Parts: sequence; C-alpha cells; structure tokens
Amino acid sequence: MLRKWKAKKYEKQERAEGENMMFIPYVCCGDGGIAFTEKLVKALAPHSGIIELGIPFSDPIADGKTIQRAANRALAGGASVQEIFGMVMRLRKDGVQTPFVFMTYYNVVYAHGREKFLRKMKEAGVQGIIVPDLPFEEDEEFEKMAQREGIAVVNLIAPNTKETRAGKILAREKLFTYLVSVAGTTGARGEVKEESVEFVKRMRRLAGSGKKLCVGFGVADAQSAQKFRDAGADGVIVGSRIIDICEKESEADALMQIGRLAREIREI
Repeated sequence: MLRKWKAKKYEKQERAEGENMMFIPYVCCGDGGIAFTEKLVKALAPHSGIIELGIPFSDPIADGKTIQRAANRALAGGASVQEIFGMVMRLRKDGVQTPFVFMTYYNVVYAHGREKFLRKMKEAGVQGIIVPDLPFEEDEEFEKMAQREGIAVVNLIAPNTKETRAGKILAREKLFTYLVSVAGTTGARGEVKEESVEFVKRMRRLAGSGKKLCVGFGVADAQSAQKFRDAGADGVIVGSRIIDICEKESEADALMQIGRLAREIREI
C-alpha cells in the first residue's frame, strides 16, 4: 500500500520558484537502470521547477529517435510502471520535494487501470500527467478522475492549434501549459526558428500574464531557452539533450554536465 504524499510540500516548492526561468528536465525512467534514474533526478532536483518523468512505451508517437532509443533501452532493461512508482516513493522518502509530472501514453494508463493509476500517482507524490496521444477534451471522464485525485492534466498546444481551441486549453491550465515549439517529434535542434518564437509570443498575448507557458520540442541549451524566455515563456522542457549526454559520457561526467546545463538555463 502506497503512503499518501503530503501536498503542502509541493506548495512550498512552487512558491519558491520566484522569477527564475523554470527548467523542466525530461528523464526517461529506467534508461541506464532505475538506480541511475534516481541519481539523475536527485542531481536535477535543486535546479528544476518541475521534473518530467517519462514512463517508457514501445510506440512513443510524439518522441523522436533519441527518446525512442532511451525508451527501448529502458524496456529492454525491465523498467515497469510498478518499479517507477516505487522509485518515486523512494525519492520522496529521501527528501526530494521538486514537483513531478509523468509523461506517458494512454495505453500505459489504460492498461494499468485509469482510476488506479491516478490514485497511485497521488499517493506517491506525482502532481501531474502529460498524455500526448490523448487530445484535450477527448476523454472528459479521465480528466474528471484526475481532478478528483488532485492530478493536473497538462495539455499541449501546437503551432497549428486554432486560437479558439488554444484559448480553451489555457483556460483549463492547472500546473502549466506545454507549448510544442515545432511541428514534428521531440529532439534537440541546432537553432530556434523565427516561427517558433512568434508562436510563443502569440500564445503569451493570448494567455496574458497569469498563465505558465513552458516550451518543449527542440530546446537544447541556454541560448535556445533565452530566445523563448524573451518571447514570453516561463520555462523550457529539455529531454533529448539530456539523453544525448547520458549516451556519450560516463555516469559521473553525465551527471556533472547535466547539472551544469540545468544551472545555466535556470539562471536565465
């Protein structure tokens, strides 16, 4: 039986966020083993406004080649939903207070049992969930279940989302709104295109000043994060770049480089 996580710890973390750029790293749980994932989360926690914990899935339609490789490695290594819940509980027990958001696909949630999955999220201390293949308002029953458990469903807005629909998504925001900066899948890109910057500016005008807009898909470094910050973003999500570093470096060097990247972005 999972113990309930006390929500007031999360509230303290949120108030401490201040005016700094919100850095949201994506971590593929189980890539390199669950023990390494725990070390990585602990290294990232002091610099992160939220940590996105990816639950690996065999057909991640929103993810590019880098995250697909990571998910395949994690699955081959035996990563499971139950193991990931256990990891979250250990991290909370060890004092990690940074808010967590699961990123996974609807098959994973549905196979586990939607209500059971959401209840275990609450008890473990996970604040939100991103489900890329569950479009906004496509499963209102699931959204109501999440609301009852106090879980925020983080919705995505893409560059081709119509303004009326984007406005509805922004109105329902509970944690942050995920702005997909480019058409296509995730992955680090060499430069930030002007149309991506204009998209963020347009969403900031539509959202006003009271909404948290965080940009993902293609953010690789402090320079790209700065461009989105200047356009009105409150934060950025970085995933493929973190996995790239883990693939190329030793464990110690990877943790050091990722920590430096997190600090550089957080200090913008």
